[in-house]
Amino acid sequence: METTRKNIPVKERLKEFIASLGISEREFCRKIGVSSAYVESIKQSISPKVLQAISIHYPKLNPSWLLVGNGEMLFGEKKVEPEKGGALPSEVLAELLVETRNEKAKLITANARLTDVVASQQRTIEELTRQLKKVAAQPGDAATSAAVG
Repeated sequence: METTRKNIPVKERLKEFIASLGISEREFCRKIGVSSAYVESIKQSISPKVLQAISIHYPKLNPSWLLVGNGEMLFGEKKVEPEKGGALPSEVLAELLVETRNEKAKLITANARLTDVVASQQRTIEELTRQLKKVAAQPGDAATSAAVG
């Protein structure tokens, strides 16, 4: 089934996900903060901003499945039968370890980007605070003084 999902457009995979939620496209769009016609307007893919909103509201949705049809629709959908004695097969454990490492790398990258954004915003706040203090420290209104003089 996985290979057939790769040939289906992003819009159709998104519609399939929304249907699996049991809600309307309009409700889905409202929840992620886009226009009610967003799903129908998708031509080729989903913007990073919208994908981020979807990921925030639906963290179990596999973005790789949504964008390119890889893997399962939802994280944790794989059903693995333990070997005799209750242990998981070593191949499955190795695959889970790789997936976990990849997810960790993505989270570290996202964390670094967000840290940079926070630092940038903090610098902006500090600069604006300095400018505000300068303006507040000026005696009288310079424009009024120039008009009177």
